Amino acid sequence: MPDVVDTTGRAAARSKAVAALKPTIDVIIDRHYNSKVYTSGSVIAGRAIVKAVRDTAFDHFDIVFTGIAATRLDFVQQYPSHSFRPFLKMRMPISEDDMPEDRVFKAGRTYTLPFHFVIPHQLPIGACKHQCEDGPVLDHHLRLPPTIGFWSADDQAPEMAQIEYAVKARAVKQAQGDVPASKVMEGQHVVKVLPASPEDAPLDITFRDERYTMAKTKTIRKNLFSAKTGKLTVASMQPEAVMFSADGRDASLSTAHINLEFVPDSVDTAPPKINSVSAKLLSTTFFGAAPVNYLPNLGPRTAYHSNPCLNYTTTNNLFNNPVDKISWLQEKVDAGRRDSGYSSSHLSPDSDAMGKSGNKKTASPIKHVASLDVPFTVTNNNRKIFLPTFHSCLISRTYVLQLCLSVGPTNTTLTLSVPVQVGVETAHDDPQGGELPSFESVMARDQEAEADSYLRPRIRRAASEDAPQTNSLLPGYNELSRRSAMPVAPVA
Repeated sequence: MPDVVDTTGRAAARSKAVAALKPTIDVIIDRHYNSKVYTSGSVIAGRAIVKAVRDTAFDHFDIVFTGIAATRLDFVQQYPSHSFRPFLKMRMPISEDDMPEDRVFKAGRTYTLPFHFVIPHQLPIGACKHQCEDGPVLDHHLRLPPTIGFWSADDQAPEMAQIEYAVKARAVKQAQGDVPASKVMEGQHVVKVLPASPEDAPLDITFRDERYTMAKTKTIRKNLFSAKTGKLTVASMQPEAVMFSADGRDASLSTAHINLEFVPDSVDTAPPKINSVSAKLLSTTFFGAAPVNYLPNLGPRTAYHSNPCLNYTTTNNLFNNPVDKISWLQEKVDAGRRDSGYSSSHLSPDSDAMGKSGNKKTASPIKHVASLDVPFTVTNNNRKIFLPTFHSCLISRTYVLQLCLSVGPTNTTLTLSVPVQVGVETAHDDPQGGELPSFESVMARDQEAEADSYLRPRIRRAASEDAPQTNSLLPGYNELSRRSAMPVAPVA
């Protein structure tokens, strides 16, 4: 019986041998661990260690800190299926003393190249070059987005949207003749970034913003077949942002404020009982194949845009609590405001607004008002995390707080959908005032400081009357100030 040749095992062994012969770059970050989270102003320092098993020539060696957004549109034929957009690239200057003079990594030697990055608070202005509808869109696009798709827990985003931050080191060989440029070796270290996201002003919600319902009115009845007892209106506004700590572990408590107004059909009718209030948090990720020039969470749900967005929504149940007692206050209805339509929402255009004799019913002269405060928060755990609210060129994340009230004996439900922001506290102050300096400006500033240090006088001594006048040393500004303050001797 002929021997069986294990070609699969030989191929695997051969590939391992080839991989062992390739030069490697290990990117090591100081004081790093797998679950560590970096934020705006955090320092990412370490070293790139180059090990070459054979002499490897190169022309350039780069160590960069990059931020890249990538999206994929499945089953959308009229648009590109993949999009890849770098939005951040910080290059580390490398001292010539750390590089081999002949630009060849020698076999058997180990080269250590240090790096030191500080995560910026803002992106450079060149990160967003496309046309935007208004200023706030550009301001949002110049903020750092959080990492998406590289967390150990579910970040509530689809696989088609990813944002990656990494420290990359690579040696490049320049193009020569017909031979294109190539990377002779490369290494990277991916990190998780949760940038600072301060609380923004509340959104200006209008009737066009169909994703939000800030007020709701419904007719209240004692049972399914009885006449109506009045109309209940519930309304809310955008609550304070839920602010996470810089590491994403702790979150602040926010409160949703709900206003209630009951206009009875009869003066003797009491307000209905509020049975319970429940809350859900809807997390929506918007992503597209091309940069968008608008905020995708505002406006109609279906509207034509040259660069449309897909969206992916997850639902998180926060609580379902009974309501024990509400303190109602009785107020008089202003007739002038009712006639203007401000308080006439309780009047129905159907036959219920007419008496049995066909005459119009007299509107109720009173109304009952109350308020309800609903505290809530969210938490990050090893199964699910909440990213901050953000809008970038390709990807956005927004949240909707859905409040549902169960009212009266028939358990009539009124549901509100209000926007809520999830932010991240600032752990490090921005020394640049929100602007990222360029490498050229930093080098020019250092050269200017060096020149000032060189021109500054090192020896200061009072000149004697016999000493000849000399201009070899220019006086400093402080010296000129002192001279102008001294009394001038009279001329003989």
